[in-house]
Amino acid sequence: MSRQYVSAPLWAGYAFLVASRRRLSSRPASPSGSFLSRSGPCWRDLCPVRSRGGSIMALSAKAAGRYILAAAAAIVLPASIVAAASIAHPAGHSASRHAVRVTAGPTRGASGSVPQPGPVMRPASVAPRGAFNRILSARQAASAAQACAGYATYAGWTNNATSDDLVTASAICVAESGGQPTVYYCNPTGQDGYYPPVSCSGMYDRGLWQIDNQAWTTINDACAFAAKCNADGAYTISRRGANFSPWATYTSGVYNNYLAAAQAAVKALRGGTVPSGVAGVCLSRVGYAQNAAAVTSTCGSGAGKQQWRIAGRSIRDGKYCLAVASAGKTAAVHLRRCNRSTYQQWTALGNGLLRNALGSRCLRDPGSTLTPGTPVNVGSCITATSRVWWLP
Repeated sequence: MSRQYVSAPLWAGYAFLVASRRRLSSRPASPSGSFLSRSGPCWRDLCPVRSRGGSIMALSAKAAGRYILAAAAAIVLPASIVAAASIAHPAGHSASRHAVRVTAGPTRGASGSVPQPGPVMRPASVAPRGAFNRILSARQAASAAQACAGYATYAGWTNNATSDDLVTASAICVAESGGQPTVYYCNPTGQDGYYPPVSCSGMYDRGLWQIDNQAWTTINDACAFAAKCNADGAYTISRRGANFSPWATYTSGVYNNYLAAAQAAVKALRGGTVPSGVAGVCLSRVGYAQNAAAVTSTCGSGAGKQQWRIAGRSIRDGKYCLAVASAGKTAAVHLRRCNRSTYQQWTALGNGLLRNALGSRCLRDPGSTLTPGTPVNVGSCITATSRVWWLP
């Protein structure tokens, strides 16, 4: 900075000092002999108190000093800001990369990717440490994870090569409720209890996934405190497994404490839904009878027809097994009484395809449709979302 810019505030300060002395010398003294009485008007801390013993000259010097500093700052700071702004930023370090994110935690999509921040979602729960406000022991977590994983897979969350939504959903359930379907958390008081009844007024979180009663009024207490119905509701709230940000234990990170227990519980599963590669579509049946057609349905609809059990290479629903009707290239798929025939043998390939042993054809949804009740059949084993099915 040049001398002319520095000297300007100094001369201005000197002029202020002279003017101040003239004004002060022309003002009549107070009865007490001080500049201003204690009860008179003051300017910030320039009201002289007798104990300070401050003189007029000292006060003038003080005011002038402040003026000089302020004037200097008014010149130096803008110059500094301009200089800083002119410094080139290293490549890859733009301000946009360090901007504050609008979401409290990462949300995983059906493909395992992290989607861009979207509209703010209603909270499913508000307690950052769950209903019990504590971390469960390893034994408690393992027991809770078994219950949570079972209901989570029945609701439609998947666990496959590209997504661990089922594990995440199960861990959140453990963190939120400890796997107890009738627990509630009273938001105004921070107290927990068991339904029935609910002994608090106002907002409270309910059941396995602690679904808030006021944010989600369409889910009543009868549903929220029923394990299967709560899981179906939570699956819908998560946008079919695409977003977990509504849960406080997810955004706070507490669910991380239970990921290992959830992973072990998911690995031990032998039953649940069979979700398709088309998001929100699950394998179902039109009825529980010989030759009943296998069809698509909406995951999390609460229909028992979506539940399957894996036994060896068969996909069972009680005494019936999923089977192809023939060796045809586009043979229909239906239920047949389990007899271990090649018609009923399926192999889960690593890429999500489900191949039948009879003609080495793969299960498919012919139109990749979201329309419930669409009959499924078999076709060539090519990688396509309509041919992807994930076993529990």
